[in-house]
Order: sequence, then structure tokens, then C-alpha cells
Amino acid sequence: MAIRTDRLASALYETDELLVVLRPRMSKTVRHEVDTWRSHAAALRFHLRGSEHRSLLVAVLGGTGAGKSTLVNRLLGREICATSFRRTFTTGPVAITSDANCLPDQWLGLDQRVVVDGDLPVRGDNTRITVVLSGHTLTTRLTFIDTPDLDGDSPDHHAVADLVFRWSDAILFVVTPEKYQMTELPGYYRLADRYAVPGLFVMNKCEESAVLDDFQEQLIERAWPDAKVFAIPRDDCSYVAPDRCDFRALTEALAGLSPPGAADRERGLVGRGRDVVDRMQDKVLMPLRETRRVVDRVLAVLTSLRAAGTGVDVAPLAEQFRRSMQQQSILYLMGPGRLLERIRQMPGLLARMPRTAWDVLVGGEKLDTRALSGASVETPRPAPPDFAAALSDQLVVLQSRIEDVLRSSSIIEAWIENDTEWFAATRIDANEAAQIAQEELADLRQWLEDRANQSPRDTRALERLLKHLPGGQRIVKLSEAAPYLLALVVAAHGAFLGPIDLLIIGGFSVATWLTEKLSNEVTARVRKTNQNIQRRFEHLGQEQVERARLWLDRQAPRSDELLKLEQAIGRIAECVER
Repeated sequence: MAIRTDRLASALYETDELLVVLRPRMSKTVRHEVDTWRSHAAALRFHLRGSEHRSLLVAVLGGTGAGKSTLVNRLLGREICATSFRRTFTTGPVAITSDANCLPDQWLGLDQRVVVDGDLPVRGDNTRITVVLSGHTLTTRLTFIDTPDLDGDSPDHHAVADLVFRWSDAILFVVTPEKYQMTELPGYYRLADRYAVPGLFVMNKCEESAVLDDFQEQLIERAWPDAKVFAIPRDDCSYVAPDRCDFRALTEALAGLSPPGAADRERGLVGRGRDVVDRMQDKVLMPLRETRRVVDRVLAVLTSLRAAGTGVDVAPLAEQFRRSMQQQSILYLMGPGRLLERIRQMPGLLARMPRTAWDVLVGGEKLDTRALSGASVETPRPAPPDFAAALSDQLVVLQSRIEDVLRSSSIIEAWIENDTEWFAATRIDANEAAQIAQEELADLRQWLEDRANQSPRDTRALERLLKHLPGGQRIVKLSEAAPYLLALVVAAHGAFLGPIDLLIIGGFSVATWLTEKLSNEVTARVRKTNQNIQRRFEHLGQEQVERARLWLDRQAPRSDELLKLEQAIGRIAECVER
């Protein structure tokens, strides 16, 4: 079945677009493999167009010190490529052609720079193609591409040479007696045969026929039984190459190079297509699937994380207020608990009676009840808990738990180390947690201050009641002047104020109810504050977890995206199956 080049090109283009979108969410290693795959796929798309209407692109490939640049200069009779006794001198692709238009646009995926004669010789540039125009007869049909070394010290040099190999129509392999057994070359011999790329083999700096014969035998073992091997003697030796494989024969062989036939061309396209499918499956899809499984597992753990209970109880801040409000309540002072407390202090109160009672009862002066009870006027209050710091610390603890979960995977830990800035951006500022406590406590303090500036409701109710009793206004004045003393006198002399003792007797239950009402009101407001703090902190903690989840989810393609990529690769595979 003939290969459908149009369908294959469309499937390659579709897959390439998907990879462009997904590439930023891949690890550094997978991104490198994706770039390699895209380069190989681009070379396949280039070869799908054929070479019938352009000059053949001949790559000159070999190891360090093989003399590739020197051979190109000798073939074209001109000092075009820079040479040196130093190793790894050529750094980028150098294209020699008769017409700059003979080289396809964006060949190798790189821009082109045409140099003039005054800039010769050239070393090349690995970021673009250096184009040199030549009027030699060989360049009317061929475009020579001088390349860096396959076995050079710089990985970039090997990458450029490999790229040129995959984009070329024919290969001129150059070796020396010292380098023809280098391990990098056999793989390219095999690929040249698999891709049906015409190849010529040159033993440069040859000194004896035995080395040439051994090289020929190795090529036969590596699926090149009809390989054309040529010998170029070293300048300072007496060896003379046979006519069938000397420099002149090499020039004639180059002049006779032609594209492969239809059957060989289709075989080469199928080989390239299968290789890009296999590379995608092994080097890209398999790692991405494994990465997605790790991400999904960690995402499930993160989802189960919840912000712990704040443990914040603002009741101590309201206790002083509740105490103050109770002490302002007339009925509270008449209650049994307060009366028993004051009766136990009766000896001390009676001792002070001669000095204070008359002024109080007659003049209505305000009595310092704190002095009567023996309490200090300036009682230092203990410092309240630092709720803001507590919430900040708890948010930091949650963030530490999240990071521990993420670092449980070596893959994710590497992402964190390689992406520290973006990962740090997912952390919520601990001051936001502190702000929750500060805002809620400010609301509570405002409520307490507003309540403290009001008369207790039981006091207001009793004052309204006393206005309708005989002497009630006087009793109100006395209660405002010295509520403690009034309560004590009434308790000790039930008949002193007539009907007020009945109010006291009936007031025990009323006082208890109103006092509890006040206490419950403060308690309810405190409970609401605690609940608000807990609710807002839980929401903040959930937002922190969600930020970490979103960051992690963006580090790898989703399962549905991987499925689309698999389907696109499947369409490529369908086009090259025979």
C-alpha cells in the first residue's frame, strides 16, 4: 500500500501543534525529548515533499579530526571552510551552493546568512545556517553541508550534526584510520540504510590498503554490501589509492548522485514515520503517563488535607467585660450569690459604717466599692493571647504539610527545585491569617465597648419599676451612689425600706434570669466570633490547598490531553503501517 503523504503530513502537523501547547507543562527531560521529536518530525515532513525540483543536500559527516572541512575545500577547489590543527573547529552548519535559493527556506528550522568572499573561510554558527555561494560544477546539482563533529566535546556540536543528517538527501561519511571504528558512526550507517539515504564513504588520511579493506568489511556487516568506499592518502605517505576509489572516483561518484527510486523512497519514509511513532511512545508518552499517575496520586492526598481547628477562644477577652456588666447590675447585687459574698465581708463593712454611712445616706455621695471590698484600684490585667500569631503559625504548619506531601515524590521535588519562584508564589502570606484574627477581634471589641456604654437591661427595668413606688426616686439615687451598701443594708434590715424587701425576695429569681441573660448574650457573641475565625481560617486553608493543587496540576498534561496526543500519534501510525 502506497504511503499517503498528505494524511501523514496532516497528522504530523496536528501532533506538533499539541506538543507546542503541552510542552511548558512537561519536565525538563521530557521537553528535551519533545524538541528532538519535533525536529525528527519536521525532517520527515521535509522529505515528504521530495527532492525532484531542487539540488540534493549532501551532509558531510564524521568525527573529530577526520578532515571534513579540508575535504570539502579540496572538492570545491577553494578555501571555503575554516580549518585548523585544533580539534572541533567547525561550530555550525556551512552550506555551499551555487544559488542561495537552492536551499529551502527554514531548512533545519534555522535562519540563513549568506556570506561574501571577503568573510571566507567560515567556521559556521550553531544558531543559523551559513550559506556560501560557489560556482563549482558540483554545486550545480549538489549542496554540500559541512557539519561539526559527531564525537566532539560539546553536545551542541553532535546535535547540529545529527540534525543535518536527518534533513539531508545524501550523506558523505568521512573517517580516518584512527577513527573509522568510533562508536558514534555505526548507528548512522544503520539509519542511512533504514531511511534509504544514499551514502558515500571516504577513508581520509589513508596509509595502507589493509585499513581500507577492513573498513569495507565492516560496512558489509552493517547492511552496506554495495557501499562505495574511497581512499584519500595522507599527504606525507607513499600510499596510492586504487583508481576505482581515489579522489577522482569520489568526485565522479558525487556528480552521479541521484535521489532514491520510488520504492526506496517510500521505504525510507515508512522507516522515518515508524521511528517518530516509537520515539513518541517511548520517550514522551510513557514518561508523561507515569508523571500524570504521580500527579493524580498526590492531588488526591492534597484534596484530603484540611486546615486544622484554630483552637482560638476569645472568651477571656470578654470575661472582664461580663464581670463589669454584672457589677453594674442592681439585681445582680441583690442576688443571693452577691449577698452571701458581701455578708461574709460584713464585719469589715460595719467597721467602716461610721465614717461613710451618714455621708452616703444623707449626702448621696458615691461610695468607692472597690475600697470596701479590699480590691486594688489598679489591678493589672494579664496580657491576652496573641491570636494573630497563632493563626499565622497554623497557616505555616499547613503549608509545611502541603510541601511534605509534594516532596514525597522525587519527580515533584525536582519541579519545586527547578521552579522555586513559581512554587513560592502559591504560598499565601501568613499575614492574611493574622488579619482574620485582627478583624474579628476588632469587631468583638467594638461590640463590647458599645455594650459597656449602655446601662444593663435589668438596671433599666428596675429603675422604671422604682419610679412607681413610694420613695422610688430616692432609692434610685441611693443605688447609684452606693449599690453595695444599699444591698447590705436592705439585707440586714428588711423593714428599713419597707416594700423594697419584697422586691428583693421576688427579685432573686428575676435577678438570676436577667444575669444569665446578660451572660448568655456575651457568650453568644463570643461564640460567634470564634465561629467566624474558624470559618474564615478554614476557607483560607482551603484556598492554600487549592493553589498548591492548581500549581501541581499545571506541571503535567491532563489525562484528556494525553488521550488527544495518543490519538494523533495513532493517526501517524496508521499512515505508515504497511
